[in-house]
Amino acid sequence: MAEGKLTRDDVLTASIVANAMGKGKYKSRQAQLKENIKAKNGENIRFDQNLAMKLGDFLEEGIINFACDQIGLTNVVTEFGKKFEHPFYPVECSLDGMADAKELTIVPDEAKGIHCPEADEVFINNTGIIECKLTKDYPDHSQETLDWRGWLQLKTQVECANTNWGVLVIFYQSSYELHYYFYQRDMSFDGELKELAEEWQERIKTESYFDPETADDAWLKYDEAVPDEVVELNPSAIDILAQIENLDENIKLMGKQKDQLQAQIMDMMGNAEQAVVGDYHVNWGMINYKAQPEKVVPAKEAYSVRRKSIRIKQVG
Repeated sequence: MAEGKLTRDDVLTASIVANAMGKGKYKSRQAQLKENIKAKNGENIRFDQNLAMKLGDFLEEGIINFACDQIGLTNVVTEFGKKFEHPFYPVECSLDGMADAKELTIVPDEAKGIHCPEADEVFINNTGIIECKLTKDYPDHSQETLDWRGWLQLKTQVECANTNWGVLVIFYQSSYELHYYFYQRDMSFDGELKELAEEWQERIKTESYFDPETADDAWLKYDEAVPDEVVELNPSAIDILAQIENLDENIKLMGKQKDQLQAQIMDMMGNAEQAVVGDYHVNWGMINYKAQPEKVVPAKEAYSVRRKSIRIKQVG
């Protein structure tokens, strides 16, 4: 049974390395940094697990043991009671599993779900790391997908636990497939991790956010507005604001054009629910809403949050 999160929330950990590198799917590096800064300041950033997460933790041990049996690994460990810390710089991790291999050479075999993303083959011997993931998605072996789905986490765990190999085991519930992604330790990653960890910890300590690349990044960096404060912008902002207005107009125009084109297709379909033409399939069906009981909305305390977009108007 999974032991829960053993690592701190105010340092770089294996589970957030993908986010910190800007390769996360669900969280930007700015959002991740903000969470770590909140934790440094004593705020609880953890949340209760939903049912899917709890079931995933429950099933992990069985999947790991099954996978190790299929691979031929021995001395499987799935409970540790401690976190693992890198000996030289601020990175921590917790582990799903460890196991021993005896001079096995792993070669890719698509039919068996065996992959070696960074090598033609992987030699595994002695103790290695097992990272387990469950997903409802269909198998996708692209590097981008693997990075945030556990690959960078696994590579970080190998460094923290000081082993020479690891395997990311992914159970794809959608197709009921078990895939294995083998990794042989690459010391160049350790150098990359060192640079990331030291910069990340300095940013947490000094609360130094990244220069915004998106409006959401800017909102995370400046999430409180000072009432009635007015700043004089650099004249270069005039061109930027004009571009924003021009883009808004183009979006409105394209939205109108899209609406007109959809109307033409709808008129061709009439009351038909579906239509086909060439390689296209069109669905214009009904949305069914279930009956719902009357709900009383509970009272909420007043609060304020900063808008996530700016409003522009010309005053001259």
